[in-house]
Amino acid sequence: MKKIGIVALSLFGFASMLEAAELKFSGDFRVRGIYSDNLYDADDSTTDAEAFADGRFRLKIAATAGITSGVVVVDFTDSFSDPTNALCVPPPGGTGCGTGNYRFGSANFGGDYHIVGVREAHLKLDLGRAKLALGRKQFKLGHGLVLDDTFDAIAAKTETGAFDVMLALGKLRESNVTTSGHTGSDADLYLTKVDVHHGGGETDASRDEHRLGLFTAYLKDRNPFKGLGPVFLPSTDSAEMWAGGLSADARFGAITAQFEVDVLGGEINLASPASDVDVSGLNVLLGGGVDVGSSANVGLTLLHTRGQEFDKSDTDWNVNGISGNYVLGNILVNDNLRSDRDGMCASVRGGRFGSGGAGCLLGLGITAVKLAVNLPDMTPNCDADVAVIWARSTEAISPVLNERDLGVEVDFNTVHRLDEHVNIALNFGYLFAGDFFKVGGANPGDDVLKAVASVNYVF
Repeated sequence: MKKIGIVALSLFGFASMLEAAELKFSGDFRVRGIYSDNLYDADDSTTDAEAFADGRFRLKIAATAGITSGVVVVDFTDSFSDPTNALCVPPPGGTGCGTGNYRFGSANFGGDYHIVGVREAHLKLDLGRAKLALGRKQFKLGHGLVLDDTFDAIAAKTETGAFDVMLALGKLRESNVTTSGHTGSDADLYLTKVDVHHGGGETDASRDEHRLGLFTAYLKDRNPFKGLGPVFLPSTDSAEMWAGGLSADARFGAITAQFEVDVLGGEINLASPASDVDVSGLNVLLGGGVDVGSSANVGLTLLHTRGQEFDKSDTDWNVNGISGNYVLGNILVNDNLRSDRDGMCASVRGGRFGSGGAGCLLGLGITAVKLAVNLPDMTPNCDADVAVIWARSTEAISPVLNERDLGVEVDFNTVHRLDEHVNIALNFGYLFAGDFFKVGGANPGDDVLKAVASVNYVF
């Protein structure tokens, strides 16, 4: 009888909570079929063709009562690599032990390994002119070249006329473990962001819109040994990095433009040998588009990231600042097959940093030109775009292996809307591989193919 009373009280309390708070549910469900060949090494002599399916269900719950909202975003997804199996290293070093149908398999036949992850979980307090957010949420700086990711933070934002100001303190991989004289990991990320906007609207008369953004990011890792490795060596005592950026977006009638420049720097203190390493980096993004009639848009994008120079000393490293969510094409600067972070290339001297892929062209940076034609209404329910990308590595590997030509990528993307909630998408990319992939003549530099078909349901 006592247990029944406890259950009844619990249900009553839950019902009261639902009555007191306004609940909103939203999310998306994605199922993809994927095929790629030569994606990892541009070498047709290796058996790296793959064909597999994956699925992801993302659920967002927002509960609002008074001035406070609680937001939780949960991902139910596949695992491309079982962390309990040491042999499951990702390609090209191994099979990954995760390619294949994990979401819809069974424990013995399909290798049924799932992940339920909390993507966001934070409180929002509306204090009138100021808004506070506490917990794990998404942050994006500029166009996402430096940062576009989720992490735990305390953030404050205020909007005054044409100005939006955001201040945040991020806490990264916190730990209270003491090892070899080190205190627990204490990695802080300080963010400032100011946006100035003007114009915008629904009618043609108020169509022009301009937005200017200024941001800074300062990362202080007081114990990288237990913090953001393996970017920082195990012998690192402390490290700090900073980034400053200027971004802009504008629309002038039928013409759009975008711009961003980021300057990165910092210092890593090595305990053995006892020396300091200076790090620096530079990103430049320049783009524009023009509407051709009412049915097409032609755009041009220029991207440049500085890379690691082969003749630099061991105390002068490059920071390649492309975040894990920035996408250039279907193949180049895109790693969305094995991660929910679409993109790669955040690295220090070629080593992985944050959510970026480990490769990142060996930390050599990228210089690319992209010409795209977007057809927003190719048919009444279908959008499409075609793009051509020419790219090269910014730096050479060595005086001997000095080829930088990555090749030319051709992309085709289309989205067919079945109704307001469901669409079918097809993404196809083909890279005519350049001489960069012919490492010392040992790699033939074969062409790369990648195709993704998906059904996307949004509610």
